[in-house]
Amino acid sequence: MAGLLRPQQKEPMPAQTQVTAEDDMGEDDADESHPAFVAAVEFVKTALYESGASDQVNELVKKSQSPIDDLANMAYELTSIADEKTDGQVPDELLVLLASTVLAEVSEIAEASGVQLQAADVASALKMMILRFVGEQGYDTRELHAAMNQVSPDEINKLAAEEMPEEQEVM
Repeated sequence: MAGLLRPQQKEPMPAQTQVTAEDDMGEDDADESHPAFVAAVEFVKTALYESGASDQVNELVKKSQSPIDDLANMAYELTSIADEKTDGQVPDELLVLLASTVLAEVSEIAEASGVQLQAADVASALKMMILRFVGEQGYDTRELHAAMNQVSPDEINKLAAEEMPEEQEVM
């Protein structure tokens, strides 16, 4: 799964979405219109819908023994690649929103492929992604895991829905 969309060589972002230091100065870092966030979402949607990655998602979930784990892994990889494409300029405050946006796209593809997903499944996948992000930053995830287990999947979905941007016009 790792490297599903990883390019052979690092390509610069298209000129219309290139993020500069000037774009990043003085802006509210939690703003969904942040240029790096918009560029990352644009990259993911392009990869999925124009570059054919949705076909790969479709095939993988149809054969999957654990679709929730696979959805979390695919969304995590896409989120990581999108963040790399923006040279890590997506503000930390927007990384969870980026991850949930990517997960929503991948989940829609899975559902269109015939995979039955419940809200709790998507919440579980998002939880796995967050724990993985935190763990890869070198933090002990046991306390976060315990705290997340105290929140019902329905509450996580409700919070994610409140934070989820409307269909973004990024193209």
